[in-house]
Amino acid sequence: MRTSLFSIAIVTFIMASCTEKAIEPQITHPEAMAVDNDVVYTVLSLTTSFNFTISPADAEFIYDVNDPGCQISLHLIDGNGRTGGSPAYFRLYNVRRTDAEKGIYEAVLMDLHKSQDYKETVVLEIECAISGQETRTVRSQPVTVIFSGKEMFSMSIMKETNQTAVYENLLLKQDGNNFSISSPLISSPDLVLSFESNGAKVLVDGVEQVSGKTENNFSKPLTYKVVSGNGSYTEYTVSIVHSGLPVLFIETPGQAVIPNKHSDWLGGTKITLYNPDWTLDYEGTTGIRGRGNSTWGYPKKPYAMKLDSKAEILGMPKHKRWVLLANWLDRTLLRNHMAFKIATKTGLDYTPHGQFVDVILNGKHNGCYLLCEHIKVDKNRVNVDELEDDLTDSGYIMELDSYFDEEFRFHSAYYNMPYMFKDPDEVNAAQFEFIQNYVNNMEASLHDDERFAAREYAEYIDIDSFIDFWFVQELTGNEETKHPKSTYMHKNTGGKLVMGPVWDFDWETFTPITNFRDINHIYYGRLFQDPVFKARAKERWNLLKEGFMEIPAFIDAEAERIRSSESMNHILWPVTSNVNKDIDLTFDEAVSKMKKSYTDKLEWMDKTINNW
Repeated sequence: MRTSLFSIAIVTFIMASCTEKAIEPQITHPEAMAVDNDVVYTVLSLTTSFNFTISPADAEFIYDVNDPGCQISLHLIDGNGRTGGSPAYFRLYNVRRTDAEKGIYEAVLMDLHKSQDYKETVVLEIECAISGQETRTVRSQPVTVIFSGKEMFSMSIMKETNQTAVYENLLLKQDGNNFSISSPLISSPDLVLSFESNGAKVLVDGVEQVSGKTENNFSKPLTYKVVSGNGSYTEYTVSIVHSGLPVLFIETPGQAVIPNKHSDWLGGTKITLYNPDWTLDYEGTTGIRGRGNSTWGYPKKPYAMKLDSKAEILGMPKHKRWVLLANWLDRTLLRNHMAFKIATKTGLDYTPHGQFVDVILNGKHNGCYLLCEHIKVDKNRVNVDELEDDLTDSGYIMELDSYFDEEFRFHSAYYNMPYMFKDPDEVNAAQFEFIQNYVNNMEASLHDDERFAAREYAEYIDIDSFIDFWFVQELTGNEETKHPKSTYMHKNTGGKLVMGPVWDFDWETFTPITNFRDINHIYYGRLFQDPVFKARAKERWNLLKEGFMEIPAFIDAEAERIRSSESMNHILWPVTSNVNKDIDLTFDEAVSKMKKSYTDKLEWMDKTINNW
């Protein structure tokens, strides 16, 4: 604490003898005058006084400070006890004898209005004589003088005094009489603040505060009262809040760097997840590695996690596999989350759940991430049958992706689509052949005019899922199916190919555009040539559009929820790619543009589809 109190600590002053006998003049600070550990205060340009006693009472010296022969003065003293010049920020203003019989004097100090931030140590020197004997110089013990005001200069939360509550030193932001901070690095509301003040004392609810020592609960804003030596005070409101999001702490063994997606899992990584109300949601160990294709090359890295055992995370159903989407391209951080929300308004049988979290990686804030479910076969994920070695017609998740980087993959016969086995990611020859033949037969039914006219393709694909999947792509303006990339299908035992789940919406989505972007991609160009398919799309649109109309309000609500986290994320990871055409916008401007783009597309699609 930069206590900055204009104060005088007066203790017993012992003077050398003015004779060879046992008469020893003394300057003492009477017990009756002791205040705050022998400290007295003043404020800017005012005076303060303290009493001292000299004995024997008849010791003689000139104490009128306006007399050229004055024999009492103040001198600076350093840490080694050496005296120097006069103090620069205050002076001895007056000395009065208040009790001649007892040898009590009053010394008055005045601040010189040169600084509101000083701390100096001085000694009081008196040249005195007793009964006409030789004049001797006597010196007091050191006296500390500290300016006393009513200002608070800074407030911080130091890791050293908050070992279990913060993971690095945090400086509160000052705005007038308000100090505040919103940070995901704070993991408890019980905190010890360090502060710099020029007050005589600092109070919270009447309790005196000691910088770096006094703990308070900051579940709500607190009022700090900075009191000056003359009793005047200034009040400061101190607000310390978390970002409002859950916080995920990741600690790799020895703070090892997380490897890329083609490497082995980095095991033994500890993760601890706290809810926004400081309660523990999950604690355990996991394997971790990078994920993504192009996204792994961005400054802010995405990650995949494989827990040591299945667990429910933030209310999401139990599983081992989870992903942390970085959303670095997205100025709003909301695009993937909003696309998933749109998908939940359709009849798609599974859409990944996700929750925003602040990530602390090896003790350092790593930004705002979307913690969500990895697309896997499971009763809590894509609910299809587990593939057994002796089966062919069973549960599969396939991905169409032009990266074509999985071990088990093929290009389809008629449309040259890049199919990859995602779950299971390893299959035997019979299973590989079964899916390849199924896809080729499906494509043949689309490619051949007679078979297409007979709508034979309906025997191979789930039509409603293809339509609902298309709605999500169009409402978001996504073009991933054009490549194609990140386009998933799944098939269950004896079932048809089902589109979904949806995935990957951070690239050039929710931008102002009023046309169909995906109507000619994958199989949709052919499917929309079928008037029955088109009529079903119109029917489902009018069935689902009320749910689509709820999305703008959800955008506003989620933007507000991540506002604090986003502001820190943007400092850590400023967007330098303008694929979404919002790089130069503020967060609010980017969200507003995103919402308007969605609303405009929704209205255009409603009008266009209903005119079919």
